[in-house]
Parts: sequence; structure tokens; C-alpha cells
Amino acid sequence: MRHIWRQRLTLLRTLGAQNELAAPHVELSADRSAVIEGCDGVLSYNDTSVRLNCKTLVLRLDGFDLCLNHLSGGLVSVSGKIVSLAFQPV
Repeated sequence: MRHIWRQRLTLLRTLGAQNELAAPHVELSADRSAVIEGCDGVLSYNDTSVRLNCKTLVLRLDGFDLCLNHLSGGLVSVSGKIVSLAFQPV
């Protein structure tokens, strides 16, 4: 019985690690910039809103004078005055 629980716990840890890797990683520098890892592409972009496809969800940044500084290899850098950040299911 103890062996079965150990196997289940190992499986849950493995699945948790996979889900964690599927989720985007967002790093904010105050309200002036954001770096997002794990992004599959830009859905829409203008100077007040950026919507990013992040596998299982859409990440939306709203603000003023937003600018995409870097976009490659799943990494996106956005600068400007960031007012809000929201996650929406796909």
C-alpha cells in the first residue's frame, strides 16, 4: 500500500512540473516593463493593449505607450506604463 502512494506522489510531482513549464513566467519591473517567457505569439498589439498567446491562456497587458522591445524564442519584452495584467483562458 505504501508503495502505491509513493508512485502516485511521484506522478503528481511530475505532472505538476509539466504544468508549471506550460505556464508563462512573467517578470515585472514596477509598472514600466514586463518580460514574459513561454509565449507562443502576439495576438494583438497597439500602444494601449498587448495580447499574448501563452499555450493554455491569453495574457493581456493594458497601459499607455506600450512597446514590444523583444520578440523571439518564446520571450517577449514590453515597456511603457503598465496599468493592468490579466490572464484569460483560451
